[in-house]
Amino acid sequence: MNPLTFISDLRNHFNVNYSPTFIEASNSNIDSSVSIIIRQINLDFEILFIKRTTKETDKFSGHMAFPGGVKEKSDFDSLSTAHRETNEEIGLNSELNCDFLGRFSDYRPVNPEANKFIVSPFIFFLRNAHVDLVKCKEEVETLVWIPISFLMKNLGESNRVGTKYNKPYKDNVFEYKGYKIWGMTGKILYAFLLEIDDYYR
Repeated sequence: MNPLTFISDLRNHFNVNYSPTFIEASNSNIDSSVSIIIRQINLDFEILFIKRTTKETDKFSGHMAFPGGVKEKSDFDSLSTAHRETNEEIGLNSELNCDFLGRFSDYRPVNPEANKFIVSPFIFFLRNAHVDLVKCKEEVETLVWIPISFLMKNLGESNRVGTKYNKPYKDNVFEYKGYKIWGMTGKILYAFLLEIDDYYR
């Protein structure tokens, strides 16, 4: 991996070589967006995760996740949702402080209680690695930056196979300093890491 070209390589890949998969929306779906935010620390890069605040009204209560949330009528499109939710949850204006690198494939959760959601991930590079982030305490308990080098080392060991919802279930689990990324976020993260693996080596 060349730290000098890594971000430009990703931008080129996701805008030229990569064709994201789109899940067709319907009236029964709930559109949502998440932000995969990358920053550079010395010669390595890190991805930002949040630990969601525990509350009964949140289907993903207490989970590790990417910043994001449900699309509102005032949002122009899914990218606008990602920008707004990132600002609301962690106090980051991603339009002003980040370079937009591209869109990743849509994802639909397997969980029967959440499979009406269509999740659209967007990829950003945070230009100032030390910019102050202000978490919304109602939504976010903790902010966690995890080195991509660590995630890549654990990529092969992240696969988990079991039974869930009365059928075979596969997902990906990453554990870092007591934090566990699994479920929808683990699957999106795994697919994203596989996609950028050639550029990170």
